[in-house]
Amino acid sequence: MTQEKDVRTLLAQIARKIGPGIRDISFALHLDGGALTLGAERFDLSSEITENGNITFSGQWRDICVFWTFTPMQDGYWIKLAVQGADNLKCASADSLILTYRPDNGNILDWRAPTIQGYMHVGMVRIRDLPEEALSGAMLRGAFADSQQPGLFLGTYIPQSCLHTYRVLVLDKNAVRFTCNTAFTHGIGESNTLTSESTWVCGTKTVHAAMNAYASHIPTYKLASPPPVGWNSWDYYYSSVSLDDLIENMDAIQKDPVLAERIKIIVVDMGWYHTEGEWYPNFRFPGGLERVVSEITRRGFIPGIWTAPIAVNWISRIAWRKSEMLVKNAYGDPVKPASSGWYILDPTHPMGQEFLRELYSRLYEVGFRFFKVDYVSELLNVQRFNNPMKGPYDALRDLFSIIRDCVTEESHILGCSLPEECGPGVADSGRIGIDIHNQWTHVEWVMDNLQLKYWLHNRVWISDPDFLVVRGKHTSLEKETNVMNPEANNPSPPRWRRGPVFTLDEAQTWANIVSLSGGSLFLSDRIAMLNDAGINLLHKLTLDRPTGVSAYPLDLCDEARPSLWLQELDDMYRLGIINWSDQAQTKVFVFDQHRLESPGTLTDVWSGVEYSPNDGKYVLELAPHASVLLSWTRQGRMPCPVDY
Repeated sequence: MTQEKDVRTLLAQIARKIGPGIRDISFALHLDGGALTLGAERFDLSSEITENGNITFSGQWRDICVFWTFTPMQDGYWIKLAVQGADNLKCASADSLILTYRPDNGNILDWRAPTIQGYMHVGMVRIRDLPEEALSGAMLRGAFADSQQPGLFLGTYIPQSCLHTYRVLVLDKNAVRFTCNTAFTHGIGESNTLTSESTWVCGTKTVHAAMNAYASHIPTYKLASPPPVGWNSWDYYYSSVSLDDLIENMDAIQKDPVLAERIKIIVVDMGWYHTEGEWYPNFRFPGGLERVVSEITRRGFIPGIWTAPIAVNWISRIAWRKSEMLVKNAYGDPVKPASSGWYILDPTHPMGQEFLRELYSRLYEVGFRFFKVDYVSELLNVQRFNNPMKGPYDALRDLFSIIRDCVTEESHILGCSLPEECGPGVADSGRIGIDIHNQWTHVEWVMDNLQLKYWLHNRVWISDPDFLVVRGKHTSLEKETNVMNPEANNPSPPRWRRGPVFTLDEAQTWANIVSLSGGSLFLSDRIAMLNDAGINLLHKLTLDRPTGVSAYPLDLCDEARPSLWLQELDDMYRLGIINWSDQAQTKVFVFDQHRLESPGTLTDVWSGVEYSPNDGKYVLELAPHASVLLSWTRQGRMPCPVDY
């Protein structure tokens, strides 16, 4: 009884250290395919505290031993659960941390939860508005009332091996329960030794301070080059691209002195090949990939190409004749996810590895030096790999390691749909979210991702916000600026490609967001069909070039999307102010509220017009979906008495 009391007392102390409102800390194991759940109370726990403050709770149930470790770090704890058994554990998953959060300052249903669940459910979502599909989320989670008050933050250590998610359960209007769950693939779960992924939990910081502290734990990738600048065929042409389209756009770029100087890479995206799994050029590319490379290089550009290496069309030769290399289900039959309809190549299978080496060696030898690698996140849902001890992130790293071996360090690899959880150094650059299209709904969607992932830039990879596209009502010579939209007349369309095309204000706001991201800059309009207004937008961004520095949000969690983004360059500050509303708004920026000294002069980056703040404030009117990008000479930040 005394030992049990000591454990309860110590867990209560840990809860208080994590932050106010934390209680009922526990864990659970899910065995026999989830049929048997063992909670912490089943293990007769004892505790041990080391000199450096690490706390380990250990216990045993029958022949299963657990080791539950709390490592103090930056006002919080890194927590993980290790399990050992005399025989194979048959463990489906482990809840390494379960806790109740009951803060004493308001209705928590009105608070916002950082949410990353697939590509559909991403952003700062009010807890009361979380749909069932978004109650579980990856990488980071928590609850915050606004940008200024401390809240609860949970984040997974990167790189990961297995899936690790955070589930939110509303207990009442004042309390929620968070469950941190590591799901094991079949082979790993069958072993006799398991370790969960690690979660950092802290309940004493504001959302921005917590995000910074969490990011500081992640190993930093040493970037070898500045963000790439180029043109890509996808957004205008989709999968209908041809060699003639590439030539038209390269010639248009060369005729423009500004673009000709700045654009370095030309990427042929989806649509150049026979079908997924048969990566050879189709009839729209006479002369083959050799001619594609020749046409690009003789104009002075670097050739780039899109691939989806694990996607295998069910009608392809691989599917019918070489199915051994495909991911299998429990019965040994190929898995075909409903989301894509493709089979999945297994990068841990020797035949799959041989296929990948042949593909990327061939593309490299032809002359490509920029590789956009897409549709790889399907591996996250795989339960059985040929190598049974590989988790999904292990398999993804294996995939990109093979590609790197083939294309060498000379090439740039862009991971498109590559999960951040794979960790630093897997790819040179990485897409941070959903595809952009020239519709405001997609700008909102990209921002839902960027506000949670801005810190990845120059840490895990060079961030790729997606293409700088500007064509729309006031920027294009064409009446119709897009390929066919199969949902254009649907009265209740899906989120994808919903709504009218860009206004000039919306196009400029998207250009500002691309600039503030600090990352890659790829055009993807039909260059010859942009009018002067559209070309001027491209000129401004390409002349400025990517800064290489990501802005960060000053008002994260105050609304669904942050309106204020600060970029700290060597010699200047740049401030983006965005109106997300469908109505005109008056924006007031008070410098000292953000620990900034009020400058004597602000310069509009686009127009060059100068403004003088009045009494430490800058006031402006913004039209619906409009924005402004301001700069001023960098001065010191004011002292900060609390985490910011």
